[in-house]
Formats: sequence, C-alpha cells, structure tokens
Amino acid sequence: MNRITFRFLMLLVIMAASSFLALGQGVTTTSLSGAVVDPTGSVMAGAEIIVKEETTGAEYRAVSAGNGTFSVPALTAGVYSVTVSARGFKQAIIKGVKIDAGIPASVNVTLEVGATTDTVVVQGGAEVLQSQSASISTTITGRQITDLPFTSRNQPSRFARVE
Repeated sequence: MNRITFRFLMLLVIMAASSFLALGQGVTTTSLSGAVVDPTGSVMAGAEIIVKEETTGAEYRAVSAGNGTFSVPALTAGVYSVTVSARGFKQAIIKGVKIDAGIPASVNVTLEVGATTDTVVVQGGAEVLQSQSASISTTITGRQITDLPFTSRNQPSRFARVE
C-alpha cells in the first residue's frame, strides 16, 4: 500500500471515530419521576400515571411502585399533561408540565378522596422540581437561534465576486 492511500485511510478512521464521539454529546431526552400520595401523606401503590405530550398526543404510561414513586424515561423536550388515577380517589390532571432535554424532572401528586369519575385539574403549568442534579440549563428553539442579531448574516454583497 502506498503512502498516500495509507494516509487517506487513516484520515477516514480518525474522522469516523470523532463522529461517534460527537454523537454522544447531544442529549435529547429526559425522564419524569415523582410520587403519588393520599391526603394524609401516605404513599399510594398501584396508581396509574399517563404522561401525554400536548402537541403530538404521544402517551407514556407508568404505575406507581410499592413506595408510591413512578418514573417515565425517554421523554423528549416539550409540554406535557400528567394524569394520575387510583381506585377510590379523584383523578388528578396536571397540565402544562414543561420538560427540558437532559434535565430529569419530578412531579409529586396528592390525590383527593372521591369517585374516580371526579377530576381535579391543575392549570397554568406546574412547576417541575429538578432535584437529581445541580446543573442549570434550558432548551433553545431553532427560532431563537435564527433571531439572534448577527452582523454577518444575510449579506449577499459580502460574497459578491470582484473582478
């Protein structure tokens, strides 16, 4: 194998290896966890949790464990509604839960005693408690990026050919 071919193959190997490293840097999902309790503060095992993405309608389901906790992994960034129901208790719906990519979120729900046909709706975007890490971050939309003021953007004269 001649020297040029060998260098070209080595360059391809290095580029392929670096592209695999770059893939692991972008976190696009996160998890939503929480606890379900009754009005006395006792944990509720077996409560059904439905997490629904408000724009796409995608639903994710979970059941609270013996200690009353639940976890829904691999949620994409967006706004969700969380519905919690259990036998002998009113159904609770928390709307406007904002989930950011890469930031584990937590929602705790207290169910009220009543018929399962009764519903308690929490409007206005529930504050999500993030207690799994000390990092602070946010999700930036594509529109926010394109609205950034740059002096070099959209200047066709900059690329004009001078003869």
